[in-house]
Amino acid sequence: MRQKIRWLMTSTLAACLALPSAAMATNAMVLIGYGTKSRGAGGIAIASPQDSLAAATNPATMGFVKSRVDVGADFFFPKAEAELGDFQEQSQYDKYLMPAMGGVYNFNRKVSMGFTAIPWGGGGTRYNFNLYNASSGSNPDVTMGVELLSMQMAPSISYKFNKQNSVAASLVIGVQRFRAFGLEYFENFTATGLGSTGLTGNGNDYSYGAGARIGWMGQYLDKRLSLGAVYTSKIYQTEFDDYDELFAEQGDLDSPPQAGLGISYKFTDDLTVGFDVLKTFYSEVAAINNQSAQKGPGSVFPNGDEKHRLGNDEGLGFGWDDQIAYKLGVLYDWNEKLTLRAGWNYGKSPVNEKNGEVLMAMVAPAITQHHATIGATYMPNKRTELSFSFVHAFKYEQEGPTFIGNTGRIQMDQNSLGVSFGYTL
Repeated sequence: MRQKIRWLMTSTLAACLALPSAAMATNAMVLIGYGTKSRGAGGIAIASPQDSLAAATNPATMGFVKSRVDVGADFFFPKAEAELGDFQEQSQYDKYLMPAMGGVYNFNRKVSMGFTAIPWGGGGTRYNFNLYNASSGSNPDVTMGVELLSMQMAPSISYKFNKQNSVAASLVIGVQRFRAFGLEYFENFTATGLGSTGLTGNGNDYSYGAGARIGWMGQYLDKRLSLGAVYTSKIYQTEFDDYDELFAEQGDLDSPPQAGLGISYKFTDDLTVGFDVLKTFYSEVAAINNQSAQKGPGSVFPNGDEKHRLGNDEGLGFGWDDQIAYKLGVLYDWNEKLTLRAGWNYGKSPVNEKNGEVLMAMVAPAITQHHATIGATYMPNKRTELSFSFVHAFKYEQEGPTFIGNTGRIQMDQNSLGVSFGYTL
């Protein structure tokens, strides 16, 4: 069994690195949760550890998880649609596979170590009809879109300084893959201008980086009440050299810092309710937070200033605001073999349609807000678990002014199905 688990984990890690862009993240560019169990319960994990993958959210949860391994995947079925002026098109990227893995080993009652590899987030679209070109009078028969896969691997260690409290830290290693195609219209807004070689159509480019995550979790009132807190630093990534005139700061796309609090309470021996609040600081990443192209008289650049040309330090970005995600999950132990889950997740769209941000959001339509989730775990024996989850991101639409086509509209909804295997060592 241990050899099979080792093979599964190695295969899953390889798949994480090899798969095409598989991320239509639904709390903006971030997944609502990591692992089948968390996703089935609204994404809760900060104070509600259910498996080793909870450490990808809060490493301190390892102090309250038995030695185990978890391997799973989510199958995503997003539907994105965009309209610009008189033209409308649906993205052809409508199915993805996103694997994840994790493991925890308890050295003793105080020290635990673990490792997680998860698809942290990203986005992907592919429109066979080029809305930008069509609305500006250019050739529309050019495929347009982007692909971004942001993966995080995190070796972690936790320490229980008493029976109730655990603290932990992780080294977060980031790997990103990006490509853009069909964005030639925006050559007009780069520092180079027409003929730019760092904007679009350069194939896959990779970025590598690192950061840190620290967390705390405590259990009180005879283990009925759990509290947790976590902070993840910015993941400082190397620049996308092949797209240095697309992203601000010469191709720099760091993963933003995050901070969160969690609480869970065991109302009965069978019923547990958890609630997490997680804030993502998009304002700390220029390429994401910098102002988008403006709709109005004169230049598309904010205040008509040329320093906002694509790729510059203050170059045009997506204009996203910080986002706070609220996660509510319910766990019910039906019997010794079956656990049921349900949850709700909400994160306000970071896109401000009034500021012309709809235009760039067409290729990165991470705007869904409300999510309903269900899940279950079946234990055929005391060591083996089989879990599933289903997440529905409700359709959400935004419409606003754009500097080409006059007005733009985007909408998105999504379903995802997760399955995983867990084994207690």
